[in-house]
Amino acid sequence: MKRKSFNSLSTKIVLSIAFVSIFMTLVIFVVSNKINKEAFHHIEIEKAHIIAQTIEPLISLNIYLDMEDKINQITMQLIENPNILAVKVLKNNNLINYVESKEHKAEIDESFVVKRTLTQPNSSKAIGELVLIYSNKGYKELISKYTDLTALLVLSLVILLALFGLYVKKLLSPLRQISKLLKNYSPNKNIEIPFISQNNEIGLISNALTNMQKKIVQYSKKQENINHYLEEKVNEKTLELRAQLYIDTLTGLPNRFSMFNDIVDIDDGALLIINIDDFKEINDFFGQIAGDNVLKKFSNRLKNMFKANEFVKLKRLSGDEFALLFVQKPPLQEFIKIAHKLINDVEKMIFFNDNNEISIRVTVGGAYQVDGGLEKADIALKSAKKQQKSFLLYDENLNIEGQYKENMEWVKKLKKAIEHDMIVPYYQPIFDNITDKIASFECLVRLIDDEGKVISPYLFLNVAKKSRLYNTLTKIMIEKSCIHFADLEYDFSINLSVEDILNVDIVNYIKAKIIQYNVANKIIFEILESDGIENYEEVSIFTREMKKLGCRIAIDDFGSGYSNFEHLLKLNIDYIKIDGTLIENLDNDISAQIIVETIVDFAKRLNILTVAEFVHSADIYEKVKELNVNRTQGYFLSEPRKSANTE
Repeated sequence: MKRKSFNSLSTKIVLSIAFVSIFMTLVIFVVSNKINKEAFHHIEIEKAHIIAQTIEPLISLNIYLDMEDKINQITMQLIENPNILAVKVLKNNNLINYVESKEHKAEIDESFVVKRTLTQPNSSKAIGELVLIYSNKGYKELISKYTDLTALLVLSLVILLALFGLYVKKLLSPLRQISKLLKNYSPNKNIEIPFISQNNEIGLISNALTNMQKKIVQYSKKQENINHYLEEKVNEKTLELRAQLYIDTLTGLPNRFSMFNDIVDIDDGALLIINIDDFKEINDFFGQIAGDNVLKKFSNRLKNMFKANEFVKLKRLSGDEFALLFVQKPPLQEFIKIAHKLINDVEKMIFFNDNNEISIRVTVGGAYQVDGGLEKADIALKSAKKQQKSFLLYDENLNIEGQYKENMEWVKKLKKAIEHDMIVPYYQPIFDNITDKIASFECLVRLIDDEGKVISPYLFLNVAKKSRLYNTLTKIMIEKSCIHFADLEYDFSINLSVEDILNVDIVNYIKAKIIQYNVANKIIFEILESDGIENYEEVSIFTREMKKLGCRIAIDDFGSGYSNFEHLLKLNIDYIKIDGTLIENLDNDISAQIIVETIVDFAKRLNILTVAEFVHSADIYEKVKELNVNRTQGYFLSEPRKSANTE
């Protein structure tokens, strides 16, 4: 019972008020006590100083006149003051007078000293010192009276607080009774609330609680009916949401989650993934609404195509991707035939948007099993797109997964090599065919692995392009090559792809580095014609900007790509590097000799220098010279090496 009483609201209020009040009183008492003590002490010191200040001139005059008897009379009069315990007069640091009262020894520990310097009359020259030993007795009497008065005030305050607490507790007692009644309240149990007749706040609370109780009872009855109704609605919505979870809202087809559930129940099935080629172009050209309409119509036509086959379930996996799940595996040849027929039927489909005809093509990836079928069909689909095929069936013998794993390993190696600064240029000399001396160097990218082995770009360059590390490799090659040749007299060339040239960030980086290392007049940019230069306008802008800075331009692998002479004229190039496929059998391939001779003649007329690449034997080297090719590069003359400084 005591714990309950202590936890009641009225008790907490009273205790809170008492605690705050006592705390504030104590704080005020401590602060004021300290202040008053200091004030009383200061008053006593001031009194002593006033006494000393009053007699100071008289004693100074008597010292000055050597009237020690007069000084003695004055000090004897001072000592009659009950607060002065002793007086000392010093002349030039010599004691000339000293008197003390009877109480001096008894009160020596309860006194303080006041000293005054005595000066010569009408002068600031010191002639002595007055020392008063002043009693602390008066200060202690004041403090004692103040402490008694304060204790009386605190006691009175405590009594008032106790009375106030009892009064508050009595005022809140009706609330305590009401709270006890409400403690076990239930809508099914009617409670008689007391104090309704009181004409105060307690009465208002009692009336409000009584009215509230009536409304709660009414609401409780209604709520029982509502709860039953809501329970039915929740069950309906649960079924509806469960259906929406597995249904695509745009096409009404079962979605990816639905397919996952179905695959679990299939022992031996197959899967086709259908992707609409370049569907983004439909959205970009005709708009999102038109694209959605095409998807809805396409899904309906797919449904009609397979509605008679009870073993095929049509799903929509994502935006432009659908799937055919075969819950019962057909024969392999029939499965492949279904895929090809699907592709042919789709090519015949025409969709209309505001009188515009829209035709589509699809790429299909197939997996002839459901265990891991989605991943395998997706791999087959991506591989089909890469090989520009309309259909590809996943085959373990193709080792597509192995290729992916190998690519991922190369990505890790590339990232590690970049992080540890193991991407480096190797330099292969290019020789002048007249002087047989080095005319320039080509900078070739290499990767140094953990064992110090030098890795050719043939193994990692394509992976770098797919993993978005290619731009980083380009920047590393540009900076390291520029640094290497900054203080050398040789010219040097760096390979750039069309992708590099169309990348604004790369182009700006190139400009910054050739200016930073002052190599504009040494650097040659080799543009890979084997990439198929289609963006001639953009490439032409790049070559003009570089030549304005003093750089030179070469077309690499010339003869392997389009070899469009008209476009080459627009690029204003300085070198043509003849592709290795024309050079490798140049000593006995008459057709290659005719093509090389034509290229050399064309270049000579335009004052363009020619370079033969991949010269690997003495016979080919002699044939290159015979055909008047200006320069030679190849393993027969020199392999790529770590530095352009070494011969």
